[in-house]
Amino acid sequence: MKEHWDQRYAESKYIYGTAANLFFEEQLARFKPASILLPGDGEGRNAAHAARQGWKVDAFDYSDQAVENAQEFLKSQNVEVDFYLSSILDHETVQEKYDAIGFFYLHLHSKDRPLAHQFLSDSLKSGGVLILEVFSKLQLGRGTGGPRNEDMLYSLAEIRNDFREFDSLMLEELEAELSEGELHKGKAMLIRFVGVKK
Repeated sequence: MKEHWDQRYAESKYIYGTAANLFFEEQLARFKPASILLPGDGEGRNAAHAARQGWKVDAFDYSDQAVENAQEFLKSQNVEVDFYLSSILDHETVQEKYDAIGFFYLHLHSKDRPLAHQFLSDSLKSGGVLILEVFSKLQLGRGTGGPRNEDMLYSLAEIRNDFREFDSLMLEELEAELSEGELHKGKAMLIRFVGVKK
């Protein structure tokens, strides 16, 4: 899978565009800038936005090519971000380090998801906020983005279960128009979650 993403990011830069995810922009504006982690941030579009808003940003991706592209992009944007190579499945523990985490379209097999979601919870301070947007299982077959494997898509019940230790500010499944490069384009079924760690 890593080779797949390296190839994709090598074939064309900014495959999801250079603008931040719109839901992330909207939600981030509700909180006072502090420290934020962005796992699987691809070529750095969300990291760049958060840094411009005054957040102290750490971000990573497990694709070497994505990290290379991101570092070049962030330099061009004249923002300071610690963007490094890592996987959410074998990242070192960062207990209660961050005030916020943004998690966008990082789709894993269901067997790997509990470990990844535990990492998110462990990394947040008490009172920290998680902002999440992923493709719903209802997205399968639409051709407007996301995995073609139902096991890698999400349901509301799975989000509720995996983030039981959070107070939910928002949890919804909806159809939305995406315009994020060529790979997220058109009407898509999404799940959005904003939760505060108890």
